Amino acid sequence: MFQIKEGIYEAQHEVVNRAVSDHSVTGDTRVLQHLMAMEKTCTVSPYFDTVQRDIQPYMRRILVEWMFRVCEEQQCEEEVFPQAVLYLDCYLSRFATEMSDLQLLGAVCMLLASKMRDSVHLTAGKLSIYTDNSVPVSEILQWELSVVSQLDWCLPSVVPSDFLEPILHALPFFQSQHLPNMCRHVHSYVALAATDCRFSAFLPSTVACACLSVALWKLKLADRAHVSGPVLQFVAKLLSTDAVSNVWRAENKLLSALVSAPASGTVLCLQTELDSPLLRAPGKPVAREDTLVSGGGLVA
Repeated sequence: MFQIKEGIYEAQHEVVNRAVSDHSVTGDTRVLQHLMAMEKTCTVSPYFDTVQRDIQPYMRRILVEWMFRVCEEQQCEEEVFPQAVLYLDCYLSRFATEMSDLQLLGAVCMLLASKMRDSVHLTAGKLSIYTDNSVPVSEILQWELSVVSQLDWCLPSVVPSDFLEPILHALPFFQSQHLPNMCRHVHSYVALAATDCRFSAFLPSTVACACLSVALWKLKLADRAHVSGPVLQFVAKLLSTDAVSNVWRAENKLLSALVSAPASGTVLCLQTELDSPLLRAPGKPVAREDTLVSGGGLVA
């Protein structure tokens, strides 16, 4: 049996200010070109039944959903969770890992991602508590050095969320007042995609376009035919790619995941409807919960 023990939560609030969007950066098309160049340097190869013999897709999903809950409780920046999952997949695609080390690896990936993406990063002590103290702080710190070394110290990388605002600013029909709501939905879809190992086969820009397409349709900012036709063609031209078929494939997988999410019991199934910490409006100060969890261990 492979499951996560549920915890008891206690919180103390601390206000953390978030940086606002800078249109001089997000509105520059050179940003998209740079992101697309970077995303090709951190691709993930399929690793189940090849590199990983003991770890199965459902184990990865359980681990990733636990990572999501940690990021949500700690009110991390939206990019921390997909960044941590990217580190996880990059590591698993290269190095065989024991099932007993899986939660330790997930904790280390969250630690690294929060240091790269958040203004107030997670600590090894806090992550140890989230594992019900089954993973000691010393082990997390030892593995941190090992993981960054085995990833060749290439921690700067691209996640689908990075493409969101540059693409939206380039869409001629998109109005700025819809940006907060659009960001809420797209970040939710990006998180949902991160829980499904099938999406690791797509480039971040492809996942971003699929999430954006579904969000435009769900928010009724564009009809289905318009999203699947002119919008995708415009975005493909903007990204200098002819892989519209890949975007359609990713979009169909995302719609399928949205339908199956409630049935699978995923913690993400209601994120598009609820006001989650991961879905807050960009630049808005939030109260970070200094959360302590008793009984959050991942057990076999």
